[in-house]
Amino acid sequence: MKIRFAILLLFVCAFSAGPLFAQNNDARAKAKEDILAAETAFCKMAADKGLEAAFNAFAADDAVICRSTKVYKGREGIKEYFSRKDKNDKINWKAVFVDVSENGDMGYTYGEYDFEGVRVGKTITDHGTFHTIWKKQKDGSWKFVVD
Repeated sequence: MKIRFAILLLFVCAFSAGPLFAQNNDARAKAKEDILAAETAFCKMAADKGLEAAFNAFAADDAVICRSTKVYKGREGIKEYFSRKDKNDKINWKAVFVDVSENGDMGYTYGEYDFEGVRVGKTITDHGTFHTIWKKQKDGSWKFVVD
């Protein structure tokens, strides 16, 4: 009798948990879509309004950007970084992968970018990979915390 009850209890738990897992998967799928939409809007703004404007718009207040051997912290750090850069630099990128934490409040993307800029009168180009960590904000928007 105890074995039958245990088996019955196991089946009840297994079948009642299914909708919970489905809800969690739906929320994670929605978060992935939202992060990809934010990544796409970020890239579009960079093309339309410039890199500095886009980075300021999509950065969380405590965001950091890592460039070469230096980490630029917060909005002031991002402002400092872009004060040293040519305003005509162009970067185009596309995320090829996104994943989200189990509770749906953090995520990350990675993909490829193409860069073009002028240094000392000479056009330079670069192609590489990027990775960005995103955090869901209190208002439901997604901002990057590490780029």
